[in-house]
Amino acid sequence: MLVCASANRAKSWSCEHCVNWLELKKPDICRSCYWAFPDNYTHIAMRQIRRADIMWTEKEVEVYEKLKQRTLQLQKNIPGYVKEIVEEHLKTKP
Repeated sequence: MLVCASANRAKSWSCEHCVNWLELKKPDICRSCYWAFPDNYTHIAMRQIRRADIMWTEKEVEVYEKLKQRTLQLQKNIPGYVKEIVEEHLKTKP
């Protein structure tokens, strides 16, 4: 899978520490991993993890800066705060 440099490093680290890579060597396990199929996966390196990478570009950067300022006021980190917002949103929507 073609990925940027930081994602490539994350992939390398995940795979290098994966039980399947180190011991089991089962191709089917790799085929259900995020690093093989990010649109349809059941695990990341055999761990129950889900990813949602978000990028703000161009005019969206202004929204990111507002989010950043809000998290500083609340003394929270951006990923944790975004998770809170999503969880609250999903509680109120059927």
